[in-house]
Amino acid sequence: MARPCNFDVGYFKPLLTCAGTLVRNQVHLGLQQESAWGERMATTSERAKLIARARDALKVEASTESKKRTDENLECLCVELLCEWIVGDRRFENQTQQGEYWLSRIYEELYADEQPDATKVYARFGFNLPRSQYLTRLLLARRPSKWRSTAREELRRTLKRVENKAKQALKDGQEQTQRFDLSLSRGAYDELVVVYDFLAAAVTEQDRPTPPTKKPSSPTLVWFSITAETVLEVLNSLSGGGKRAS
Repeated sequence: MARPCNFDVGYFKPLLTCAGTLVRNQVHLGLQQESAWGERMATTSERAKLIARARDALKVEASTESKKRTDENLECLCVELLCEWIVGDRRFENQTQQGEYWLSRIYEELYADEQPDATKVYARFGFNLPRSQYLTRLLLARRPSKWRSTAREELRRTLKRVENKAKQALKDGQEQTQRFDLSLSRGAYDELVVVYDFLAAAVTEQDRPTPPTKKPSSPTLVWFSITAETVLEVLNSLSGGGKRAS
């Protein structure tokens, strides 16, 4: 016959209490860790959404190359600009100076193939139009050599789009009558005028290509008409050539 169990349960009570406390603590710690993990995930998700919104805004009216640079460089640029501000390397006295600097860096890093444009600043960054125009004027005035180079590239790109048609007009003997209606930023149109003036000054009147004709335009874009002959002459000059042989 089995002997009855007569051990004192009270002897183990402190051990059982301690074990229960440990279990409760572990459960509580696990819940805290799960909560912290959930908060981190929520923060990460919100940050990803914010970055996506910023990328979408910066890509408005941007070229394919600028969109690619935005995807690749935006996060690093944001960290750099914030760290510069935190350590005081690039901390300005007012918001206008800070905004101008940040915009100039964004254009340098993400929009290397375009000039500051008030309409695009308005569309991308949500400033009102007068402030966008003011910031654009500041950027253009502070970095004239950089923006002139970008404006000249815009001019070349725009004329390249009609180059084949201009060459066909030349073959058909219609280079002086075939016209193209195009538009450029004001900076790029200024470059067109400069290039044309150099061309016109280097030849006699009878060999001078027809000047571009400016049309009613918007505050940020210039619409104009240009002959096939002048398109080819300007492109030739931009590529480093002289007056084309007739």
